[in-house]
Amino acid sequence: MKRKMILSWQIGAAYIGTIIGAGFASGQEIMQFFTRYGSIGMLLLILSGVLFSLCGYVIFYLSRHYKAYDYNSFIIKICGPRLSLVYDCVITMFLFFGASIMFSGSGAIFYESLGYSKIIGIILIACVTLLIVLKSIDGILKVNALVVPILISVILFVLFKTILASNTADFFKNAAAAYKGDNLKPIFSLIFYFSYNLVLAMGVLTAFPQHISSLKTLKRGAYIGGFGLMALSMALNISLLLYLPAILKLSIPVLYISGMYGVYIKYAVLLCIWCEICTTAISNVFSLAKRVTKNRPQLYKSVSLFIVVASIPMAFVDFKRLISFFYPLFGALSMFLIALILIKFMQVKLAGKSA
Repeated sequence: MKRKMILSWQIGAAYIGTIIGAGFASGQEIMQFFTRYGSIGMLLLILSGVLFSLCGYVIFYLSRHYKAYDYNSFIIKICGPRLSLVYDCVITMFLFFGASIMFSGSGAIFYESLGYSKIIGIILIACVTLLIVLKSIDGILKVNALVVPILISVILFVLFKTILASNTADFFKNAAAAYKGDNLKPIFSLIFYFSYNLVLAMGVLTAFPQHISSLKTLKRGAYIGGFGLMALSMALNISLLLYLPAILKLSIPVLYISGMYGVYIKYAVLLCIWCEICTTAISNVFSLAKRVTKNRPQLYKSVSLFIVVASIPMAFVDFKRLISFFYPLFGALSMFLIALILIKFMQVKLAGKSA
């Protein structure tokens, strides 16, 4: 029982680590999709936790049911051979762009926060990503089991310091500020955020049932990951709300906040952000390599190397611009696929009951 609980925690941590990347850990993603909507954003974050938990379990269940252990095999079972070709191309493209965005985030940290060249940050993360990816799923589980607890500790510490150092009236004022705009926009922000993150995580999530047979263990892992993401998002959102509107134009607002509490805290947060950027880069490259080398494991290492090297050039594009353009676009394309996954899950469940 103890071993299964540890395994569930590792799955949940890997789920969190796959989704939390440059956009989330820097504060940029939460700021764009939730913070700007005040109290509405807080309510939507709670809903996001429910969605990530339930849909993470749905993907585990269907992957196990169909024995589809990479995202291409999975979407063929969900969409059929024709539509799956479209989504295979879309997911492959955005996993590749996602790796480049993570590399760009590393470059932004080294340039904006440390005063070094972007090249150093990009090359360093490329080397670490390749090293972990070569260890396959075992490497992903171990690195996330180490990094995610550190991330939780750092974010909660920053939240605690932010609350002590700030006027809590500012939080309630900013949270209660009336959102002036289309009422559907916050809802679509949640759907975009949830959809693209879940689909980008699909390559890693579908791989777990191949190595973990217990559906109960997988289910616990999905809930740990989903509600863990919600708790981290809400803690981060509270910190961001306290510093509106100063943070709205920053690429890495979390570093702006942590920089007020001393150099050691700033560098601890910096290291934490970089590690989470790295975990998402690892997940993206792993998913791509697994897709390309399907049934040809002997090519896995050389394909992984090629993907990492090919992701480097786009990493020199501005980090904030990449996030603001690609993430909402991929979210829109992912919405229909998520709907199909849920429909397929209900069909499988109903068919099981009928049998």
